[in-house]
Amino acid sequence: MADRAFLTRLRSSDGPSFHLLVLLDQHRVMTTGQLARATGTPERTVRYRLDRLRTAHLVDCVRPGRESGSAPQHWWLRPAGARLVTGAAVAEGRPSGLFVAHAAAISEVWLALTEHGPAAGIEAEGWLADRAGWQEWDGGTYWTRRNRLTPDAVARVRMSGSGSAAAFVEVDLASMTQTMLRQKVARYLQYAADRAWDGVYPHCPPLLLLTTTPTRAATFVRAAGRLLDQQRFAVEDPAAAVVVAACGLVRQPARAITEPCWMLPETSTELTLAELLAERLDAQAASQAWHAHHTTVFQRREDIEALRDLRSSDSLANQLGSERAAEVLRVLVGSDPAAFLDAEPDLAGRVVSWVRQRRRVGRFEAQNFARAWVTVLEGRHAALWSGQARRLLAARDHLAAGGPGVYQLAESLASGQLADEDDLAILSAPPTDSHEQLQRAAFGDYLVRRQAAVDSTWRALSRRARRTTTPRDVADRFDEEHLLICPGCTILYPRPVSSQMFLERCDHCDRTLLDWAERATATSLTQRLGAVRYRLDERPESG
Repeated sequence: MADRAFLTRLRSSDGPSFHLLVLLDQHRVMTTGQLARATGTPERTVRYRLDRLRTAHLVDCVRPGRESGSAPQHWWLRPAGARLVTGAAVAEGRPSGLFVAHAAAISEVWLALTEHGPAAGIEAEGWLADRAGWQEWDGGTYWTRRNRLTPDAVARVRMSGSGSAAAFVEVDLASMTQTMLRQKVARYLQYAADRAWDGVYPHCPPLLLLTTTPTRAATFVRAAGRLLDQQRFAVEDPAAAVVVAACGLVRQPARAITEPCWMLPETSTELTLAELLAERLDAQAASQAWHAHHTTVFQRREDIEALRDLRSSDSLANQLGSERAAEVLRVLVGSDPAAFLDAEPDLAGRVVSWVRQRRRVGRFEAQNFARAWVTVLEGRHAALWSGQARRLLAARDHLAAGGPGVYQLAESLASGQLADEDDLAILSAPPTDSHEQLQRAAFGDYLVRRQAAVDSTWRALSRRARRTTTPRDVADRFDEEHLLICPGCTILYPRPVSSQMFLERCDHCDRTLLDWAERATATSLTQRLGAVRYRLDERPESG
């Protein structure tokens, strides 16, 4: 009856006896003295409560290596006790002496952290022992099995005047071989390489090993250093850097919390735990700056690509609902979208925002979304066109040379369109071959052949026929039969003599060639410049 009442009270309250069960659930194994320190209760009182819990078959205990004497009792939950705390039962049975000693050593590290950490500027915020602290993550591909890192504990702490840090804790009672310890480091490196910590901890937690002697700790650190050298990978994010450290004070964890005893592979100087964790906080702060910069750089790169793709779009005018706005936008973006972003960040930002928005809405919704800044672009068309026109008319050397590029530029402006950046680029360099030089090269021996044909035809004419025609007429008929003209730059090309040869496009502006009979459609440079001057003088604002 007394046991039943005791169990009823345990279930209905979170009194000191129930708190003992919670501690044993969190730490798996604790000694009587450890439970007394953790609860701030005299050991005699704790022993009394544990005996009652044991009588109720909720806990059990053992003295590792000895069943009598003054050695401390090590306590753990039985299935009924675990069910009372968590709702799920653990396996029945007595744990091995090695497990009991190892689990109690982990609990002692936690107690040392809570008791001595504040004096060293370290305040414990959380502690996950055994399976509660295991880390699982996917390998990155669907066929890779789930990876697992199994630290003995995960400590979360707050540094005095700084922020929160985390660490993986490994406790070695000289029961693990160096091979097993290296395997733990290898899994930790994989964990770091896969950035499995990201989103869980503010930085990659350092791996901290507490072992039995400084010599054993130094051996582990050297082996870890070799692994780090073999598997080192480029780390841009400071918070992603891996840290492996060890000390030989597992039997005196209080000293491991407060003294400079932690060895690292890359330095011979031993650090305190506070110094080691403070470095991780510095890396966390540097990481925030790195992420901000990385996000800015990445966003800028995406913005530039969005503008570049927009400029090359054949359907830009249709997407914007305005031919003039499309022309202005192509000029503003040019071949250097980054310059547009820097020169006009507000307008460029609105354009980029529209680029992303239009992928989620229909064409008419996208046009409405862009209407405000499209109107701004349309209003700048006249000013941009006037600037380009004046620049062309002021390029006397280029006008005198009359190269194909000048013809194309004048044609665009004469029609009221803005010229592309590539078309305007020719005005920034001295003129090269003139229209006359290019025409001579295109003719080749055509003029000689034409003269020979005219002479031959003229000699064959009767006297009566010579009265009604002239050698010029004969030459014109020869031209109509043998000449092609480029509508872009007005360069003349002889029609190929061989029927197997086919000349279709201009060598200089890539326009489709026309028969000589259609030459009236190929306007001269003078005509095009006249149209530009007319637009500039008579309608300067309309472009």
